[in-house]
Amino acid sequence: MKFQVAVEYILIIGLGLAILIPYVAYLTQVAQSYKEENALVTAKNSLEKLGQTIDWIYYQGEPAKTKIEILIPDNVESIEVVNGTIVWRIRTSAGISDIYYICAVKNITGNFPSGSGYYEITIEAKGNGVEVNV
Repeated sequence: MKFQVAVEYILIIGLGLAILIPYVAYLTQVAQSYKEENALVTAKNSLEKLGQTIDWIYYQGEPAKTKIEILIPDNVESIEVVNGTIVWRIRTSAGISDIYYICAVKNITGNFPSGSGYYEITIEAKGNGVEVNV
């Protein structure tokens, strides 16, 4: 009798785990996908805000200056400026993705944030370009 009860408990627990494990695996995958999508949208919005503000200051000309606050998500690996294009390299589960913003000004100087977090960035028109500083 005790053996039969033990076997029934093992069967019930096994059946419960057989249902629960795939469900937990699916939820983990969905949560990871949501986290990556959220980080990509946040990075894209921050990059657009930065790029549009750089364009706005450039069009106003010297001595225009402003400060903005942007959020750089954890998965941003690098930020570069190449010929007036701001490029953010972002790490995802599928590999490395680049998002970019093509600015109206080709002469962008200064320093950009190197890690994730909230940053207050100063953007100032200088001569025929724009200077960006953290």
